[in-house]
Amino acid sequence: MLFISLTLMLFFLSACQTSNVEELYEGVSLKIAVVGELPNIREDNITFNKLSLNELYHANLDVYDAVFIMEDHLSDAANEKYVKMYKEKKVPYFFVGSKAYTIPFQDFQNPASYEVEAKKVNDTYYFISGLLYEEGGESFRSWSLPYSYIDNEIQRDNVQGVYSRVFEVIEKEIKVAYESNDSSTVIMQYN
Repeated sequence: MLFISLTLMLFFLSACQTSNVEELYEGVSLKIAVVGELPNIREDNITFNKLSLNELYHANLDVYDAVFIMEDHLSDAANEKYVKMYKEKKVPYFFVGSKAYTIPFQDFQNPASYEVEAKKVNDTYYFISGLLYEEGGESFRSWSLPYSYIDNEIQRDNVQGVYSRVFEVIEKEIKVAYESNDSSTVIMQYN
């Protein structure tokens, strides 16, 4: 009887255990412009090109599938000049480590600085927030990708799985760009 009880308990415990490894992105090869330090990723099919914000502003972004703006550059990235760029150049922008989601990077009439918005929002759940304006700039799609959880604990030290999920979003956006001209606002959240 004790053996059966222990066997059942082991079965239930193993069934409830969470997987500690997030899936690797194995989709199409992607080319991503990065403002700041290049991220540490597991994938071999991702090419990064490091640019400054000013170089990004003057670049032809049609050659990139997306843009990553890293945490150390978020304050400058909220400058009105760059906010207009996000609206004009049709590529998904991902703000890594933003504590203010995409709010300071959206085109508002009275924009606040990144620091002001970060203090108001103070998000520590999401690691990466993304933004893509539609043609005409009247609507946009946005994404918020949270840190991974293992055994109900947030994993801020291992973010490679979050990057893998971002790559999936980018691949889907490439398909959407070719398959649809729907300009309605869609807010997606990947957990």
